[in-house]
Amino acid sequence: MNTQPLTLITGASEGLGKFMAFEFASRRHPLVLVALPGSPLLNVADYIRNQYQVDVHCIFEDLSTTEGCCALHQQVKDLGLSIGYLVNNAGLGNTNPFAEKSVSFYTKQIGINVIAPTMLSRLFLPDLLSHANSGILNVSSLTSYFQIPNKQVYCATKSFLLAFSKALDTEMYGTGLHVSVVCPGGMNTRLPIILATRERKGIGRWSIMDPEQVASMTVQAFIAGKRVIIPGHWNQVFLAIDRILPASLKRRMIRKQVSNAETFENNQSKSPIHSVFQLFETPNAA
Repeated sequence: MNTQPLTLITGASEGLGKFMAFEFASRRHPLVLVALPGSPLLNVADYIRNQYQVDVHCIFEDLSTTEGCCALHQQVKDLGLSIGYLVNNAGLGNTNPFAEKSVSFYTKQIGINVIAPTMLSRLFLPDLLSHANSGILNVSSLTSYFQIPNKQVYCATKSFLLAFSKALDTEMYGTGLHVSVVCPGGMNTRLPIILATRERKGIGRWSIMDPEQVASMTVQAFIAGKRVIIPGHWNQVFLAIDRILPASLKRRMIRKQVSNAETFENNQSKSPIHSVFQLFETPNAA
């Protein structure tokens, strides 16, 4: 077995996962990158090898099933690789009324967002604990702190990751393994999001971050051992606002924001609070 620990990143072919792979590679971490079959993962790996001169292993696997998670773990073992950092980034988001999505969609979403990071953390736990310093990074979302209509199951899955990460980090205290969770807000990961961001004003525009920025802040904080990572000043402001406002007021504001999304999109004099909740209309790249 190759005893040099590697960093394993799921959902590494695009978005935040891809840029976190770049960040770890820039710090000379050899990588195991995981993505769905048919994704441009090989292109990402070739770029990293050429740009950073680090070893990169690619594994194509669907992590929405328990079989896929077990198959990933087995492939890593068969390759004789040892994992020092596990980054559970793969995720599935949506913005739809609850009745619009099928049971099979929600089953898949829960599988990717909840079951996969839980299973992979457990499967790789003995390997991680074999190293003096190791870590698990779970990618949650700023929505884990809120209850957003049309993102109801997504919010719940990300809330699970936040609670799971905090509890596991406390449990692992003194073992050499630390667990971090990152809760990013909206990111410019796709062209429609980039174009929509350009139309926004004030906080609604300032709060949307580029995935390169989020990846840099996240990896730096994770390696430093920070437990909960909230990238971006404005995202931290959102959480402060959430703590101040009464729950009944927040519910009314969110309902109004969702029911009048088009009106708010064309309104050039949005209040900062309205812009806060408009942020969550954009699915997180995780």
